[in-house]
Amino acid sequence: MFTKLLSGVSLALALFGCATGSTTPDLTSCQYSTPVITNASGKLHGEACTTGAECKYGTCTKAALQLGGAAVTKGVCTKQCSCGGSASVCANENVSDASGALVTEFKCIKAPSGAGSECARYCTSAADCKAWNPELPFCVAGVSGKFQSGVKVCSAVSN
Repeated sequence: MFTKLLSGVSLALALFGCATGSTTPDLTSCQYSTPVITNASGKLHGEACTTGAECKYGTCTKAALQLGGAAVTKGVCTKQCSCGGSASVCANENVSDASGALVTEFKCIKAPSGAGSECARYCTSAADCKAWNPELPFCVAGVSGKFQSGVKVCSAVSN
């Protein structure tokens, strides 16, 4: 009976992606759905939208991390980038010019709790952001309590 209980607990931990006695995360399971292209010519990450149908990956949200809880009139298109294989890689949507130089670059930003991620537009200045989406006028490397990023991305709020 006790052995069955322990094996049931181990099974439950495995199903929920928990490690048993290991500090290595379980990368074989993903709690988020794998991004699927629903509109091949749709808007990219951080572009303003009102419905998911406008977005390449079918996700238009006013609750995006990059919006930082700001009151906005429109949502932004995005996709999760925590897991799910190559479809989750933000750089898949990078845009280069004829010479191969990057014109538009996307990076993965994460919630401080680690529970969530999304692709956001990389920037070098606030002018980049205002041109991309006026509702994301700040170029920041994260916003305290909202999201973290190793590089600067466009955001509706600043620190």
